Amino acid sequence: MGKSKRFVEIVAQLMSRWGYTHTDGVIYAHLLLSERPLTISELAEATRLSRSSVSVSLSRLTRDYLVTYRKEGKTKYFSAVPAFLEKFLQQPRDILDREVRPLKEIVGRLMETAGGEEKARFETILTDLSALECVLEKIIELEEKESECIDAR
Repeated sequence: MGKSKRFVEIVAQLMSRWGYTHTDGVIYAHLLLSERPLTISELAEATRLSRSSVSVSLSRLTRDYLVTYRKEGKTKYFSAVPAFLEKFLQQPRDILDREVRPLKEIVGRLMETAGGEEKARFETILTDLSALECVLEKIIELEEKESECIDAR
């Protein structure tokens, strides 16, 4: 498998983990590899996707500041903005806010009405979620310190 094909594959997988579609990842990867900005038609041809699919992905990627464009007449030329670190660093906070804390709240409410073995099982789940919450908070804290180091350069 060629290096660029493998690059596209890995970027698409990574983007999928971050909540983007496979198509978004393919488009983003092609733009990252391109030596110059590309049009929707050029991207559709390079990826063998429909112009409509490419357009939808570009809208999402542009909205999230992963892609920029410039207009020349009626034609838009798209370029990728490398933002892997930023997207990666956003993940622990998203997991904590969207998943771990809501789960802890639900389990806490379930424990209130549970009895015996069921209550013990919920306590085990709550302990595990609390440990995960603590680890994610430490990661976020480290990321904020790292961010300060990067900004100081």
